Amino acid sequence: MLLGPPYGVELRWRRGPLPTINNIEHIAPAHVFDGLDRRALLSNVSSPTALERSDGNWVAAARELPGPGMSASLAELTAAYNTHVWPARSGVPKTRGKNWSNWVTVLTWAVARKAMPLLLPMSIDTLKALSWDLIAFGASCSQIVAVWSAIQSRHRWYSLPEPIYGRGEFSAWVRSIGTITGRPIKLKFPIHQAVVRWLLRWRPASVAVNRDRILTALATVACMRVSEVARLQSCDLWFDHFTGYGVHGFEGSCAVHVALRKNDSVRKGHLPGIGRSQDPELDLVWQLRVWLRQMQLDPRPGCTKRAMPAARCPVCPPLFPSTIKGPGYATVSSGRPMSAQQVGQAIRSSVAHAGCDPERFSGISARKGGLSTAISAGVDEVVLYLQSGHGPERAARRYMQLLGPHRLMETFLAFDL
Repeated sequence: MLLGPPYGVELRWRRGPLPTINNIEHIAPAHVFDGLDRRALLSNVSSPTALERSDGNWVAAARELPGPGMSASLAELTAAYNTHVWPARSGVPKTRGKNWSNWVTVLTWAVARKAMPLLLPMSIDTLKALSWDLIAFGASCSQIVAVWSAIQSRHRWYSLPEPIYGRGEFSAWVRSIGTITGRPIKLKFPIHQAVVRWLLRWRPASVAVNRDRILTALATVACMRVSEVARLQSCDLWFDHFTGYGVHGFEGSCAVHVALRKNDSVRKGHLPGIGRSQDPELDLVWQLRVWLRQMQLDPRPGCTKRAMPAARCPVCPPLFPSTIKGPGYATVSSGRPMSAQQVGQAIRSSVAHAGCDPERFSGISARKGGLSTAISAGVDEVVLYLQSGHGPERAARRYMQLLGPHRLMETFLAFDL
């Protein structure tokens, strides 16, 4: 009714508790934006740039981009930077996508409340009014905070004064809403030692099920996030890497190269370690070697991972690919990596086979299980964080380099394999 024809009758709505127009671009010419900066209100910068899509191979990607050469003006060079680099200041594409999604909720609210002129810049009073409507619609604390974050990000992007400003103010707003609408999240169990041992002894006939159980064991022992598991390539398994220290006893071990961690602004990555098991049936390193051989996933000639560890290798296959039916109805690799959602489902499926209630587990259960097992075994926090690659770290940890892999293996030893 507020938008008028032809816009109102063609709106599509997003599923969820918050009323949100899903095709917001459809109403861009509507009169509600008259006299306002449509670009600031409706621009969507969530798509990955060409340099982000290169996944670390940015030198080659930059050279292939059509654009200003030696004869370019400074304005053209600035435009190229704004196109290919500047969006990253607002976070990775996934973060930008979430901010855009929540900003569309704000736009929908502004249409309904006839408040479009009040969005940029937004006052504290306008933000409070929006927040009260979110509460009335039953939005959770996390949903409200996500909307606030999107508003703050939009203001920063266009160099506008943020509605919530001052040291500690955003945290104070979060605390205030948490005391009213906060509720504990559904408890997810960690994958404990007994489940990992059961999975490593199990030998399923199905290729996909076998992939899922190895994936789950690796993610738990290496304390990995589902997104990190999904990104792994076959060349990210660095067998016998720790023998390079010149210390005996680490033959048959493996370093798992995690090229990009969450909150890793410089693509430093880390190398969690997997040791050699005393019981051959529980040897995860050996099972990973068998998996590579059976699925023909061994690193390919021309692999660039060791030369450029922060970049995705252009020739090697994913370590855990999705599967398809090949000739003779044999299950083979599709050549495409599993998504983070598929990895999470694989973990839930694996623990269900082990006799656990899958409703109480999720993708995060693997990382929680690795950390919980190590802590229960008395592994020092500072060593455990080398295995898990935790982001929040004290300044001293940045300078820490172990003189040998003995301590790094403590998380693996906690599983008593």
